[in-house]
Amino acid sequence: MNKLILGILSVLLVFLVACAPAPEVEAEPTVEEVAPEVEAEPTVEEVAPEVEVAEPEETVEVAPTEVTFGWIGPLTGSLSTLGVPIMESVKLAVEEINANNVIPGKTLKIIYEDDACEPKDSTTAVQKLVNVDKVTAIVGPTCSGPMLADAPILEENKVLAVSFSATNPSIKDAGDYIFRNVPSDNGQGVAAAEIVQGLGATKVAIIHIQNDWGVALKNVFTAKAEELGMEIVAVEPYNPDETDFRTPVTKIKASNPDVIYMPAFTTDAVLLLKQLDQAGLEVPLVGADGSKDDAVIAGAGAAAEGLIVTLPGVPKSPELETFAAAFQAKYSKEYSAYTSEAYDVTYILAKACAATDCTSTAMKDYLYTMGPYKGASGTYEFDQDGEVDKPYDYFVIKDGKWAEYITQ
Repeated sequence: MNKLILGILSVLLVFLVACAPAPEVEAEPTVEEVAPEVEAEPTVEEVAPEVEVAEPEETVEVAPTEVTFGWIGPLTGSLSTLGVPIMESVKLAVEEINANNVIPGKTLKIIYEDDACEPKDSTTAVQKLVNVDKVTAIVGPTCSGPMLADAPILEENKVLAVSFSATNPSIKDAGDYIFRNVPSDNGQGVAAAEIVQGLGATKVAIIHIQNDWGVALKNVFTAKAEELGMEIVAVEPYNPDETDFRTPVTKIKASNPDVIYMPAFTTDAVLLLKQLDQAGLEVPLVGADGSKDDAVIAGAGAAAEGLIVTLPGVPKSPELETFAAAFQAKYSKEYSAYTSEAYDVTYILAKACAATDCTSTAMKDYLYTMGPYKGASGTYEFDQDGEVDKPYDYFVIKDGKWAEYITQ
């Protein structure tokens, strides 16, 4: 019995042990739990300070500063056939100057004014250029009378002017701001008298335009002719707007001259040549630079044959050839009187502007010390009076064309 009870108790004990809950066992920690917490390395974006990226700036082109010069000359009237090609030569120079950046950072502009070679019209033009347009300098004036009339205005306002064709001797003393790159008529009148002497003349008649240019040439010629032993048998002035020359021509014919000296502008020269021819005057004619124009040949025809003229010299040079080719290419014609000088003046003023602060006074001072300039019209420099020294060329109308005249 006791064995039976012990057996039952043993079975119950085994049962209880089997059914009892298992003791809680602490789990082994994982690698992640064992390893100490390591702070992650910051990324580049987190470390770098926040920088504001600037938008690329828009490139703005700075417009070149404009420099303004003036030009004064005859686009109408008796010298317009010379004035127009002179203006064209200046326009050619301006194009080249701007294309080649001759004045660094600046573009050149020129305002053109027509004075018909009349002093009163020129003073109106120069007042506008100086007071309204505020020009830095003036290319011109073309004619002597206008230059002498404009000079006081230019001096008062301290505006530089460089003429390419105004030849009256008095311009030398016109002022500190007045220059020219042609010689004065003190040389041209003498040259004409020497040509007349070479023709064997002893008696000379003079018919001339009554303006500053014509009177100055008449005076210089007369003094030299008389010095050389020639007699002046008649002097006949005429007004710039004159068209009927029958009275002075009749007087000249009656004086029986060996040679006629005729300082005349283009339109006047055409009429004079025709009327002298109609009067039967068959004597040599010597004129001046104002008649060195193809329009004289075209207008007077056969009556112009044999006319001799004096002109400030333009020697042959590579610079002249370059200018002549460029003028021909642009305008389909040959250059004419004073075009190379006007072309040079434009370049000289541009050079003066580039070398200074481009004010009239600074440019004026520069010209006095510039030294020799080698241009289309020759090599020359300004003296203390703003004058240049140049030789003369001589031309004759032969077989309906201008040809070089060889002095006798």
